[in-house]
Amino acid sequence: MLDQLISTVWALHPTFHDRMAAIAVRRIQQGLPPFEVSQDKKKPYVVGFEDDEDGVEPGIEIGAASYGYSRLVKAETESGSVVVLPMIGAITRYGDLCSWGAEDYAQWIVEANQDKAVSAIVLEMNGPGGSVDGIEMLGEVVRSSEKPIIAYVAGWAASAHFWIASQARGIMLESNTTTSVGSIGVLAVHVDASKFYEKEGFKVTIIRSDGSDDKARFNDVEPLTDDLLAEIKAELQPIKETFIAKVKAGRPGVDASVFSGKMYPGGEAINLKLADRIGYLADSIAWANELAQKVA
Repeated sequence: MLDQLISTVWALHPTFHDRMAAIAVRRIQQGLPPFEVSQDKKKPYVVGFEDDEDGVEPGIEIGAASYGYSRLVKAETESGSVVVLPMIGAITRYGDLCSWGAEDYAQWIVEANQDKAVSAIVLEMNGPGGSVDGIEMLGEVVRSSEKPIIAYVAGWAASAHFWIASQARGIMLESNTTTSVGSIGVLAVHVDASKFYEKEGFKVTIIRSDGSDDKARFNDVEPLTDDLLAEIKAELQPIKETFIAKVKAGRPGVDASVFSGKMYPGGEAINLKLADRIGYLADSIAWANELAQKVA
């Protein structure tokens, strides 16, 4: 977990990264695992329909959906079912830190599109972003969804969370002041742990085979040279450019000033075309349901 936190390329708000890295290092110094991870993730659910008399959920073919999707709790609405997918906490490709992974979300969205009883999808967001790996894929799944997807942001949708949200049909923020979106950019963090290892009595020597001079140069025991720093920045640039291009495509008319990595509170975000409306989760569900009726 720690090596992923400090060596992965992230579309993540830096304050969250720094806070988690500090917690992980302190726990390791105490002889504990980097993180104490809870398994109590908020599960996806469907607002839409109840079991029929035979106990089979209408609109779902037996065996057609994955175990997790087919066992979602159902409830009735007017025009069909609205799937609510909680995107809470940092997102990695396969899930970690108490959050589902990009692969999980993509699978649920694909299944919802195949489920005749589902009319729309709401992404319930509150998170700092996540690793770049898998986020572009998930954004494309959101963008290409035949059934309308609305992104609802409770506290914040930073970086990768906003990348995903920008590909939805619309973005609703809970508050003009306490909800924020943005942090459009990517980062990689280098931790020089050589002094720590030395203090603990370890002398680390990296031995590379002949001709492998570029092998694992971005590590925590060798200094970050100017050449390597320039190389890492060059590698990050095309990812940032892709991020910006996706936001521009998903949010036509977005103000060019938002691509500096800054966060924007609700009212300002709407003025800059980063979001559309202020409302609550129920309003987002109603909006998605309304769009579904227009499609139908």
